[in-house]
Amino acid sequence: MKRRTFLTSVVSYSVTSSLSMLLGIFMSKKAHSHSSKHIKIVQNQTLPTGAVNVKQFGLLISGITNNLRIIANNTATIQAAIDTVGKKGGGTVYIPAGLYQIAPENLTDEVPSSLVIKYDNITLLGDEIGKTILQSRGDWSVINGQVVRGIGILIKGTDNITQPRKNITIKNLELSGGTNGFTANRSWPANPNTGDGWDISHKGIVLDFNKALDNIIIDSVYVHDFRGEVIYAGGDSIGKVTISNSKLHSSNASILSLDAELTVNNCEFSQTANAWVENAPISPNKSYYFDNCIFKDSINSGFVIAQGRFPVNHNTVITNCLFQNSPVGICTFGGSSNLLIESNKFLDCGNALFTSGENRDIKFFLNEIVSEKEPVVSVNFSGILKNIIIKQNRQRSTNGINIKSPCIAYLGDLQNIVIEDNIFENCRTPEQSSTLFNERPLFRNNQYIDVERRDLQGTANFWHAPPYIVEPKFEELVVKNNTGNPVIEVEMRIEHYADGQEILIVGGASKAQVKFPQNSKTIQCKNDMYLGGNAEKLKLRFNRSDQKWYEVA
Repeated sequence: MKRRTFLTSVVSYSVTSSLSMLLGIFMSKKAHSHSSKHIKIVQNQTLPTGAVNVKQFGLLISGITNNLRIIANNTATIQAAIDTVGKKGGGTVYIPAGLYQIAPENLTDEVPSSLVIKYDNITLLGDEIGKTILQSRGDWSVINGQVVRGIGILIKGTDNITQPRKNITIKNLELSGGTNGFTANRSWPANPNTGDGWDISHKGIVLDFNKALDNIIIDSVYVHDFRGEVIYAGGDSIGKVTISNSKLHSSNASILSLDAELTVNNCEFSQTANAWVENAPISPNKSYYFDNCIFKDSINSGFVIAQGRFPVNHNTVITNCLFQNSPVGICTFGGSSNLLIESNKFLDCGNALFTSGENRDIKFFLNEIVSEKEPVVSVNFSGILKNIIIKQNRQRSTNGINIKSPCIAYLGDLQNIVIEDNIFENCRTPEQSSTLFNERPLFRNNQYIDVERRDLQGTANFWHAPPYIVEPKFEELVVKNNTGNPVIEVEMRIEHYADGQEILIVGGASKAQVKFPQNSKTIQCKNDMYLGGNAEKLKLRFNRSDQKWYEVA
C-alpha cells in the first residue's frame, strides 16, 4: 500500500466562535505543553494513503479537564470522523498524539458508549501507546439503582450472521478507564453507595452484545483501568479476532472475555480481581490460540476455559506463555476439550492446571512449574475427566519453601489419565486428595527429587492391627512396619488401578519387615519378598484382567 507523510499543519475544522473561545479558556498550560511536545512526532508519522485526521472534524483538546463541554466536544469530534469515513466505505481514522478525555453522549443504563464503530473497514489509528491516549469516563453515576460509567469503544455488530460487521482495526493507541480499575473487589453488581465492585457498564473495548462481527484486529494497544472487562464480546456470532502486541491491565472483572476464532500473541494481561481470560467458547468450529503472552497477578481464577458442549472441532492451544502470581494458572471446567498446554512457565501459581466439572482430551506438555514464594501444584484433578496426558513437565522450588504442596493432586471420576516422564523436585509426592471413582491416573517414568512423602500418600506406615493393605497413590511407595511385630504380611489394594501400572515399593527405616507373599489373592511374587530397614526394593505391575499385582524382574 502507498504511504505518505501526514502533516498536522494541514488541518481544517469548523466550530462556532463562542465554542472556540470557551475551549480556549479551558486549555491549560499543561495541555498546550502536551500538544507542542508531540508536534515533531506527529509530523514524522507516516500514515496510509487517504487516512483522515480527526482534527478535520472539530477541535480536539489534549489534557485532563473537568469541563464536560470539552469532553463532549472531544468525543463528538472523533465520532464524527469515524462516521464520515464509515459512510464512505471505510478507511483509516487517525487520532494524533495527545490525551483526550471522552464520555458517552447519553448516560443511561442501556450500555452507554463513548465511541461507536458501526461501519465496516474502519481502522482507528493512533501515534503510539503512551502518545495517543483516550481516557474514558471513570466517574460513576447511579441510574435505576445501577452503577453506570460507560464503555470506552463499542464495535457494533449486525443482526445477520451472514453479513457481519467486519474488518475493524484498533491500533497504536492507549485507552484508559479514567479510574483505578482494580480494587480487589469482584462483587457483582457494583455497590451503588460506593461505586466499588464489578461494574459491568465500565468495559474497555466491546465487540457488541449478541451480534455478528468478523475480522476484528486489536494491535499495539494498551487498555487499562476498567471496573468491568477490559475486552469483551457477548454471544456466539463472532468470527475471527486477533489481538497482538498489546497490554491489558487492571480490572475488577475478567480482562478478556469472548467467544470467537481467537488468536492472541505477544500480549500482557495483568492485575485482575477475577480472571485474565474467561473464554466460554460454546460455538463449534472455533479455536483459541495464545502464544508468547504474559499473565500476571490474578487474585481469583487465572486463565479460565469453559467450553460447555465438547465441540469436536474446537481446539485451544496455549504455548510459550508465562503465568505468574495467581491461585490458578489455567482452569478448565464445564466441558473443555481438545486443549494443548505446551512449553509454558508457571511461577507461583497455586495450581498450574486445575480441572473441575467434566473435561476431556487435554495435553499438558513440556511446561515448567516454579515455586519461589508460594507452594504450588502442577496439576490438580477433580471432576469427571477423560483422556488427559501430563508429560515431560518439570516442577521445582528455587528457595526451598518449607511448606510444600503435592506435585499432583487427584480425586473424582477419572479415566485414561496418563502422567509420565515428568520431573518433580522439592515438593510433596502425588496425592489422592479425596474420593476416587473409575480409575487412578497411570503414573510412568516420573522422577521425584528431594520430595516429601506423607503417610498414606508417599508412605504406608503400619502401626495398627491387621489386615495390612498397601495402597500406592503413584508409582513409588515406602513401606514401614511399626507394629512391634518382626514381620507383617500385606495385601495390595486393587480398586481403580489402570492396567499396566507399575509400582516400586521400598522398605523404610524400620528394622521390622513387611512381607509380600509369593502367592496371595492380590500379589504374585517369584518368592516371598521381605522389605525392611535396608531399603530393599520390589517392583510390581498390575494386571487388570485378573485384578492382581505381579513382580517385575
